[in-house]
Amino acid sequence: MPAPESIPAAAWVIYALIVGIAAAVYGRAALHLARHGGKVRTGELGFPELLMSLVLAGMFALLMIGAIQRQAKGAGEVRIETVLPGSLIFVILSVGILAFLHFGRRLHIDLVFGLDQVRPLAALGWAGGLLLAAFPLTGVANALTLWVLKDGFKPQPLIELFSDVAQQGDHLAVAQIFVAGVIIAPCCEEFLFRGFFYGVWKRYLGPLWAGLLACALFAAFHISLPALAGLFVLAVCLNVAYERTGSLLVPIGMHALFNFTSLLVLYVQARFAVLPAAP
Repeated sequence: MPAPESIPAAAWVIYALIVGIAAAVYGRAALHLARHGGKVRTGELGFPELLMSLVLAGMFALLMIGAIQRQAKGAGEVRIETVLPGSLIFVILSVGILAFLHFGRRLHIDLVFGLDQVRPLAALGWAGGLLLAAFPLTGVANALTLWVLKDGFKPQPLIELFSDVAQQGDHLAVAQIFVAGVIIAPCCEEFLFRGFFYGVWKRYLGPLWAGLLACALFAAFHISLPALAGLFVLAVCLNVAYERTGSLLVPIGMHALFNFTSLLVLYVQARFAVLPAAP
């Protein structure tokens, strides 16, 4: 990353303008939500879902504590053999919750998560547009984190693993990480954090506190201090998108496109050394 002194003043002005436009997009959306309310439905989610959400949140907290302890002991490496099996655990968890809601509670899944609110192509358009506005905001958060941590900045273990397998030309490993990061993670994480946690907590805490808790849990769940601020900002953007459209398809699409773009940039850097490595 170039030193701030080496960046032309014109580039700073252009980037500040882009960030300002992005902030205006989400600021306008947030103002619309404050005036007219959001579109996320919560009426069918009741006490059984609240109890389940609290148990799952506690379980995630224990998993995060265990992962942090392993990292502190130097045992926090991610191996390619565990990427897909680890992702499949969240597939099973998500399917189990959906089965409980549909068969146990007799809820209409498409109504609860707004799958009928926006058509798939329209959802993709919303996702692409809102993600373009989210990128500058997450970039600012990551840049501030990099400036604060300086030499203490370390990428997420999965990012390090991806860079390694990409440099080695291990296409099978690259494909596994793409499947886990672009398909499985967006669907499962958005269902759990946006659709389930936020949806349930919104009914009992209101959109503001439910959003803060769900976004904080989402960011902390990734067990990466350097990425914490950027992930929180991304989660806020995903929450706003969900409330603005009422469809879980939109944050799923945003999350998938975000991960795809990030992995693609990392792959190009690793394979073709487009950018010099940070000192």
